[in-house]
Amino acid sequence: MTSRLLITGGTVLAGAPMHGEFRRADLLAEAGRIVGIGTFPPVTDAEMVDATGMLVLPGFVDAHAHLWEASMRGITAEWDLLDFLYGIRFHHASLHTPDDVYAGALAGALASLDAGTTTVLDHMHLPAHAEPGLRAVRDAGIRAVWASAPAAVRAAAAGGLTTDAGGLVTLAVAADEIGNAPWATTRAEYLFARERDLPLTAHLETIWGPVRAPEIEWLHRDGLLGPRQVFSHVNAASEDALRLLADHGAAVVSTPDTELQMGIGHPVLGRAAALGVPAALGSDIQANNGPDLFAAMRLARQAENGRAQRAVLDADGTGGLAGVPMSTREVLHAATLGGARALGLDHLAGSLEPGKQADVVLLRVDGIRHRPLTDPFATVVLHAGPGDVDSVFVAGRAVKRAGVLDGARRATGLVEAAWARLAERMDAAGGRHPHRPADLIARVVAQAAANAPAWA
Repeated sequence: MTSRLLITGGTVLAGAPMHGEFRRADLLAEAGRIVGIGTFPPVTDAEMVDATGMLVLPGFVDAHAHLWEASMRGITAEWDLLDFLYGIRFHHASLHTPDDVYAGALAGALASLDAGTTTVLDHMHLPAHAEPGLRAVRDAGIRAVWASAPAAVRAAAAGGLTTDAGGLVTLAVAADEIGNAPWATTRAEYLFARERDLPLTAHLETIWGPVRAPEIEWLHRDGLLGPRQVFSHVNAASEDALRLLADHGAAVVSTPDTELQMGIGHPVLGRAAALGVPAALGSDIQANNGPDLFAAMRLARQAENGRAQRAVLDADGTGGLAGVPMSTREVLHAATLGGARALGLDHLAGSLEPGKQADVVLLRVDGIRHRPLTDPFATVVLHAGPGDVDSVFVAGRAVKRAGVLDGARRATGLVEAAWARLAERMDAAGGRHPHRPADLIARVVAQAAANAPAWA
């Protein structure tokens, strides 16, 4: 197989999405890296791909996903956050075997590729079965930052994985939620990542109400905030707390599908970006929604536009409106280069530029839903979807061509079989939609209070 790839005839988004432009051009890659965007003579020793009539995009970067949960697609569709915590984290997770986790993570990773995502942060918060989850991500061929508990990270490192981004899969630490364990354990997780120069990710600032803990302030006071950290959700954070993240070089990732449904709060994407916090998008859980960053872009953008315009309407009425607060460029940036920056991979991914990895998506825009094509940025964000993804390349290797995804049939069979096993176990253990205890939030709050730092 040749190590050269030449994509011809497409309309390429060359450069950073915030500043680049779509233009007719060819893209040439060698040994997995982009070597040029322009016009090239016929190449005899390259894989030739005709992208005529298509947009050529950088692969999406999904900065927060729990891939293993694809074994339960759709089961949480009517749930709020407490339903999810009890039903999945406290109940259904324990019913998974290593084979179930492998099937879910493989199907989740391949579904991401199918929808145009070439890089994902997989927050593996089921450390008892971390190894099959990691194996599935590697088998899928997606670029991944694989994050789990320190013990699982140690085991993966012993198996040869490092933070060296020369490979497709690199390691990170997934810290437990603040309050789930004694503060000394939380501190040890953050220091474990820092001492080994590993990225760290965690869910942060998701609980609302008078019992909400100032989690960002606690981390700051204990000297635990820093760069190479990406925090998911962060919806309940104050402006001052977000400024602390900006000061320390930490990033945030919004997952609008689950946040808007489950009562996590308004997506923080716009507030964070306005305060200088690197901001990205994620799909979160395929037990609820698809790994579709097209949908995430639309939801995040329009939710932010509505939030920002509400203040104007309240103060000045309709006459005070002056354009749209979040542009299509800005949200496409969050789904590509913004995500890569949040993960520390912007030297490799997130934009189509010479020297970067050839993580490329070919998007069909020749349908009745796309024409006339007056603005390619609007077309990508507002009029396209996973069904328009024709081809996907990761480091120059085709994982989807002409609408056909490698490995899809096998993964579908595995995840169907996993669900059949899980459904039987769920039915025997109280049902697929277990009724949460009435005092669940009181228990969570009491545990968090017991595990707060002694000086809080």
